Amino acid sequence: MKPSIRLTIAAVVTVLLILTSIGVWAAPSFQGTVPSIPVTGGGDCSAGPIDMGTALFTPQSASCKITVELVEDPVGSYVPAPTGRAFTGSTFKVTADPKETIVQVCYAYPPEFVNKHAKIHRLNENATPAVWVEVAGAVIGKGTICVTSAVGVFSLIGDS
Repeated sequence: MKPSIRLTIAAVVTVLLILTSIGVWAAPSFQGTVPSIPVTGGGDCSAGPIDMGTALFTPQSASCKITVELVEDPVGSYVPAPTGRAFTGSTFKVTADPKETIVQVCYAYPPEFVNKHAKIHRLNENATPAVWVEVAGAVIGKGTICVTSAVGVFSLIGDS
């Protein structure tokens, strides 16, 4: 086979591959169709704290199973922050078996959160409509804010 024929075939195949890859990669009808992977952590409570990046969840019992899941859209999934307040940190749903499990929740607490009076809130799903309620007894120190509470949905909420 002549070198010019090989070169022509290679050029045609290259052009076809480029056109196919552009159509597959950037097709507008396929953008945003891949779901995001949920961020979760958990397991046996005796394994210790569950580090979710911006928050640390430590079960206060050694005999339970716990799951912590990042809530991507707390307003869409639950309810908005209280009037005049905003979600300052991530929202996490904590479930456990048994349901009465107590957990220590610690969020990263940089200096700018102090000025926003950010506090850890737990969603009261028994109220109609559901409301965010500040968890009492917060301890702030060494760059964290920590509370101890029954499992539930937690968020760091501060002034908007």
